[in-house]
Amino acid sequence: MNKKLSNTLTNFGVVSEFSKQLFSDKANIVELPKNYNIFLEGKKNRVEYVLISGVVHRYNISEKGDVVTTGFYMSESVITPHFARTNNGKSIFSLETLTDVALAEILVTDLDNLRYTNKEFNEFGQRIIEAEFAQTIYHETIFRSFNAKERLLMLRKQFPNLENLIPHNIIASYLGITNVSLSRLRNERVRKPDDFIK
Repeated sequence: MNKKLSNTLTNFGVVSEFSKQLFSDKANIVELPKNYNIFLEGKKNRVEYVLISGVVHRYNISEKGDVVTTGFYMSESVITPHFARTNNGKSIFSLETLTDVALAEILVTDLDNLRYTNKEFNEFGQRIIEAEFAQTIYHETIFRSFNAKERLLMLRKQFPNLENLIPHNIIASYLGITNVSLSRLRNERVRKPDDFIK
């Protein structure tokens, strides 16, 4: 089994080699290029995903046709579970690769069967839900109470080195500011580094 996939399963409560092999037997590991849509808003999708390596973002299209980034996933993480990212069976956001990525894909029904029959995968499901809930509260708190500079600082703390991996317009979209504003903040960091001490 891929070491990073094994680490991710361990981090979410699947620790035994037996349970990991059960997952491996049902999952497919796929490699995808940068700028590839894994699934699209409004379309049906019956797969769960573990991000082994790379960076992806979730996004929606605004009424004006703009891409609005609402979250990032980094290596060794689990994509928002199917039940939480769909409404009436259709995806409520799109998921796109921002770098080359490797993913483990498993059918929702197969993972559900593992959760119902294996204690470790029951724990796996609980930990994913807890992580997703904590992330949602964190995001709402940051974006309702922090200014643009504070949001940028928190992004850097949460996702170190992200700015060196993906286009800055994606980061600006996530922060809810323009590309010009992001550039100004980044330049301010060079001119006034003490203001950006975490």
